[in-house]
Amino acid sequence: MKRFVIASHGNFAAGILDSVELIMGKQDNFEPLCAYRDGENDIKERVKALIEGKAPEDELIIVTDVFKGSVNNEFMNYTNRKDVHVVAGMNLSLLLELVVNQDEDTDIMLRDAIKTAQETIVYCNDKADVQDEDF
Repeated sequence: MKRFVIASHGNFAAGILDSVELIMGKQDNFEPLCAYRDGENDIKERVKALIEGKAPEDELIIVTDVFKGSVNNEFMNYTNRKDVHVVAGMNLSLLLELVVNQDEDTDIMLRDAIKTAQETIVYCNDKADVQDEDF
């Protein structure tokens, strides 16, 4: 089974998971990790517990807010494991793609979701002159 951890600095992870579930319904295999809240400044043990606490047959897909940020860096220590996948640059489009396509092969699912999410980042002012049917 695929398990997803949405990890961020502050409450972003919980907030974006709330948005995902508002659109897609409850996601029992998704959980947020909100780092550096309530005086907790060291996430090393929380990350270790998440990794070690997964069932042997599970794949763990971690989506972090910022590439090379401290949250991402802590999870990067586990990318040598074949059952752990780390993606940085969390946004709502990416998470929705993961929810919809979670039954696909993991590598294909991740690469396709990243590509789709990248395509949804648009400077809308450049599109102001385009007719609606061109979107």
